[in-house]
Amino acid sequence: MLSYNEISNCDRDIFDCCDQKPTNDQAGDCCYDAWVGDLVQVTADWKAANAFAINKEIEYLLTVEERDRLKFWYTEWEMTDENADALCRQLELFVLLLQKVCVVTDKTNKAIEILFCMIEDLYIRVDKLKSQYDKLIACINCLKRPELASGIGIMKLLEDYGAKLDAVILSRDILIPQIVSVVEYAYGLHINICEEYGLKETILYWKRKFNCNNCASTEEVTSLSESKIMKSTSSSENCCLEPSISLPIDSNEYYRQLETDYMNRKQEVDSLKKELDAAKEKRDALFACKQSLENAINEVNPANKCK
Repeated sequence: MLSYNEISNCDRDIFDCCDQKPTNDQAGDCCYDAWVGDLVQVTADWKAANAFAINKEIEYLLTVEERDRLKFWYTEWEMTDENADALCRQLELFVLLLQKVCVVTDKTNKAIEILFCMIEDLYIRVDKLKSQYDKLIACINCLKRPELASGIGIMKLLEDYGAKLDAVILSRDILIPQIVSVVEYAYGLHINICEEYGLKETILYWKRKFNCNNCASTEEVTSLSESKIMKSTSSSENCCLEPSISLPIDSNEYYRQLETDYMNRKQEVDSLKKELDAAKEKRDALFACKQSLENAINEVNPANKCK
């Protein structure tokens, strides 16, 4: 490392020198020769300090550039980790909603089954009533009694009952296909959402892939960090990506190392900034002393006095 000798206050040295009485054997001005010698030393020290400051500035700029690259890459990973966490929260919320939907669809399917059984029982009973009604009408027609003629008395009531009974039977052809469609849609909805290959299981699959339930264990992190790229050989070639991203990202070995490197570079930049400021201050102080000596030498230069 470059170094220089501390120089005392140049102006004070000038006054101290000029306060001395010159001897008879001393040629020229009393301070001229001493100042010339000091100027040589100060100039050498200033050049050394200037070179040190320049090198320190280059080191500082290179470290700042490396810190900025690490900061950008670390920020990208940090944003990815935040997005992954947000996605996990959304998946968790989605799963909770789907679980409620599955409860509703399961209860709905049971209710539809009960409804279907009730409708089936209704039409079975209607068919039995129709059979008994037809037998009764056939028996009445066989009697051929005038008081049981069509459209009068009790026959009018029986005929109205038969017409309504036929209407109920005709509604079966309309109602049963609709009930079947409802059953099909209800079961399809439940299967597509709640069964093994339904939407809920798909979301749970991705939750497991993103490790949303808990952080990766220490063994998993260690195994990931110890995995290396297999070198290509003449017999086989393997192409792997590095770094290998594992979730959750904040437990990833590469992410933690990247964070450490970034923080170290940040501290290094702060330290180099202080060293650079000190080096510039020292260089500027030497340059000011050099200028003061040059001005003083010009003032007492014998060549200038002869003119």
